[in-house]
Amino acid sequence: MTVSAHVPRRMLMAALLLSPGAAVAQLNFESSGGERSVPPNDGRDPAALDQMRRKLSLEYPSIRSVVVLRHGRLAFEFYREGLSATTLHDARFATASVVSTLVGIALQKGHIKSVKQPLWDFFPNAFGVGVDPRATTITLEHVLTLTAGFDPAVKQIGRWAFPLDFALQRRLVSDPGAAFSFNPGTAHIAARVLVRTTGRSMSSFAREHLFRPLQIERFLWRIDGPGGGELGYSGLQLTARDMAKLGQLYLQGGVWSGKALMSSAYAEAATRQQSSGGAPLNLGYGYLWWVASTGSPSPEFIAGADDGQRIYADRTLGVVAVLTSDSSQGQARSKGQVDAVLNNLVLRAFRK
Repeated sequence: MTVSAHVPRRMLMAALLLSPGAAVAQLNFESSGGERSVPPNDGRDPAALDQMRRKLSLEYPSIRSVVVLRHGRLAFEFYREGLSATTLHDARFATASVVSTLVGIALQKGHIKSVKQPLWDFFPNAFGVGVDPRATTITLEHVLTLTAGFDPAVKQIGRWAFPLDFALQRRLVSDPGAAFSFNPGTAHIAARVLVRTTGRSMSSFAREHLFRPLQIERFLWRIDGPGGGELGYSGLQLTARDMAKLGQLYLQGGVWSGKALMSSAYAEAATRQQSSGGAPLNLGYGYLWWVASTGSPSPEFIAGADDGQRIYADRTLGVVAVLTSDSSQGQARSKGQVDAVLNNLVLRAFRK
């Protein structure tokens, strides 16, 4: 699903968390250059970091920002000229991984009983005429793992709108749970489950139970039309530093500043391979997270898609890397540059 970078103001919802000046929990963002905030004996390769900064400036024009955390501290930071640590970036499909996190929080708070609940429990009136009878067996877990079976060729109505009735009336091309299919619109159903079970908008729920604990003070979240709700598959804008906090939360088993925002079981399950996955990243898949390797828990997991935005986390290395890019230069080009920077520069500098 291609998402335009030019969005009318009326289709954005802005939220400001009122905690200016608060210290950042568990993360050291004091150094403006980034790399000075981690002790030099943490396993970094200083020469590789210097080379990475030069190459980012000269050879990878699509890259807007790179932020790397090592063991919960800021280890490297790069911004294209004109951007800074306060710049908001469109997370694109990484938005879905935030939605997954909110599902984990809703489970922790008892709003949702289990990921095994069928969608029928949440939307009994939506399974009327035009809905495939098999759809009544779709569970929240099928939605989170993108194995609900909906036809991936069916896109949203108009530019953004994805009403629930339309989402559920899409043709099923496989039985629920039988096969993975990258279908961003299916992730939007998870967002509707959150709204139904919490009785709040996603931004309101996220502000109180995720963004405020992580001290995320500024964000924008696109809605699916005037008076609509926040999108579950795209449209969340965060700073690169704040995206990194999301990956760090999972490395810490869902715990932030000593408080469990979600259960460790959900944090592990979300980033463990639940299906074999597939295109566009050709990786395994968890709960709206890509899983780069097998294992329980998986050592590596990723938020994003083929849209040039990445949140990468590696449990073994203790690394979280966020890379954002300018997809207006071409989706294939931005994805290629992000993959090259992550694999050839970032991970090479932090392999020790």
